[in-house]
Amino acid sequence: MISFGFLMLALILLIHGIYRISLVFRLFLGSNGEKKKQENILFTDSCPEVTIQLPIYNEKSVVERLLYAVCAIDYPKEKMEIQIIDDSTDETTAIVSGLIADFKKRGFDIQHLQRGTRAGYKAGGLQYGLEKAKGEFIAIFDADFIPPPSFLKNTLPYFSSPKIGMVQARWGYLNRNSNLLTRCQALFLDGHFLLEQPVRYKQNLFFNFNGTAGVWRKQCIIDAGGWEGDTLTEDLDLSYRAQFKGWKFVYTQKMVVPSELPSPIVAFRTQQHRWAKGAIQTAKKHLLSLLRGSFPTTSKIEGLFHLLAHSIHPIVALLVILNAVTFFSAPQEKSSVQVFAGILFSVISLFYISYLSVILILSKKFELSTLFILPFSMAMALGMTFANTKSVIDGLFGKNNIFVRTPKNGSFNPQKPIYKVEHSLTLPLLETLAATVFSIALYQAFQKHLWVSVPTLFLHTMGFGYVGIATLYSIIKMKKIPSNH
Repeated sequence: MISFGFLMLALILLIHGIYRISLVFRLFLGSNGEKKKQENILFTDSCPEVTIQLPIYNEKSVVERLLYAVCAIDYPKEKMEIQIIDDSTDETTAIVSGLIADFKKRGFDIQHLQRGTRAGYKAGGLQYGLEKAKGEFIAIFDADFIPPPSFLKNTLPYFSSPKIGMVQARWGYLNRNSNLLTRCQALFLDGHFLLEQPVRYKQNLFFNFNGTAGVWRKQCIIDAGGWEGDTLTEDLDLSYRAQFKGWKFVYTQKMVVPSELPSPIVAFRTQQHRWAKGAIQTAKKHLLSLLRGSFPTTSKIEGLFHLLAHSIHPIVALLVILNAVTFFSAPQEKSSVQVFAGILFSVISLFYISYLSVILILSKKFELSTLFILPFSMAMALGMTFANTKSVIDGLFGKNNIFVRTPKNGSFNPQKPIYKVEHSLTLPLLETLAATVFSIALYQAFQKHLWVSVPTLFLHTMGFGYVGIATLYSIIKMKKIPSNH
């Protein structure tokens, strides 16, 4: 029975691995003929009016950098409205007020919007600003992003077609090389921005606004029903509602907007929880509409893989548990099942190593000195399995929709976090226990010459050990930071 369950779960994981590899091949296939090149039409006579929305909440470390970058955008001041949608409860508000006074003297149209509530969280703030926005187009930047001066002039021309509702730029990373954690994050995100988004855009499939570093046509947002706060991924939710309405999206890989990756692992875990839980909530909300809609079969299949991407975590978690059970099971079961498990995990690992290697090449970061990041990234993804599984379960059955924002450091120093992040000890203790179990299994594998099991057990030990111990260490350090709102 255990062997059958193991086989079924492993086959699902294998299908997911094949899908990832298929992205690589599909990246180099031709588009379906839809015109993709940029047309510089909007700037021949006049520039359209643009509202730039900056949703912030307790961002004292980065808000000044953000405002200076936005006000340095090369665009006529009389055509650019800036909305600072400020839900802060700390000194961020005072910093913003001081900066706004100076920028207004310099001729910028800046509005400091304070709702007095966090109802709807980011979605609520964006909708509040939308109802007051003067612009025909809405550009959105999170607090940790630094838009280049050319951002608007390189994105707005894509709206030359009235069918285009949103243009998404690629993310860059200011602190990619800060530590192992940020290197892994950059690699994972490059997979999204260098493979997934280009393939989906190129083949006219469903893809999403990433919450920041993008521009919307205001009418598109209104037509899709506006921002809604019933999921933790309001960007993914609105993206599907807009595309269901027939709006087309553009992804531009050439326009790169630098951002700050979360350095403390507890901040990273907070972000991953929100993304995983919100994606499952959005899947619950839209899967039936996707399947019942009159969309091409390829769009439906890609939409399923897209919306259900995080459902892979519970499958991996079950495989992790079964892997431990089969290893420590009765001797008569050990030889066949464990050898099979080792071979199967090796094949799946080869798929993912190949996938990650292609991402390194596409990001132009492929060097001999960077190869170590491949097995470590796989190990870290394994180590996050239990945490992500909890997020998926919360998305399926949980009702508590608190939006916990990812704190930003500004200084890029992970050793000196500015904002405190609350985190339970339960999961990191469980992860550390899993690392202990797999380290014992690894020791026994060496002793009993079960060489086929060694790579898999090593990845499990390293992944759960790093995630669990690093989180416990980070929680201890966070206790030294004064409590913030």
